[in-house]
Amino acid sequence: MIPVDPDRAAGAGLALGRLVLERGNCLVWFPEGSRSADGTLQRFLPGIGALVEGHAVPVIPVFIDGSFAAWPVGRRFPRLGRIEVRFGAPLLPNRVAEGAVGRSFDEKFAAALQAAVAALAAGRSSRG
Repeated sequence: MIPVDPDRAAGAGLALGRLVLERGNCLVWFPEGSRSADGTLQRFLPGIGALVEGHAVPVIPVFIDGSFAAWPVGRRFPRLGRIEVRFGAPLLPNRVAEGAVGRSFDEKFAAALQAAVAALAAGRSSRG
């Protein structure tokens, strides 16, 4: 686990993430940057694009349903609840960013990945 403080040490976190990828290891990255205050999908930060740019690694979009209900922001401990994890088809960074909207590769890839995760979220059941 590599905690990243987007306000103070984002560059160091990205460098550690790149090192993980360069060593051929898997990396789990939360591109929203923080937990949602209301349970809705937040804007993906461009750091995910900076992380994968130049790397031929597949990126698996994932949506975690039920996590906000189980552990909302401000609650000290999680409560029991059903969590469902949905996995999407792998995205190849260079191909995905070609058709996405944004000024830089980083923004384009973050937007494309967010769209893929939002599509997974659209299948969400109502569990409150």
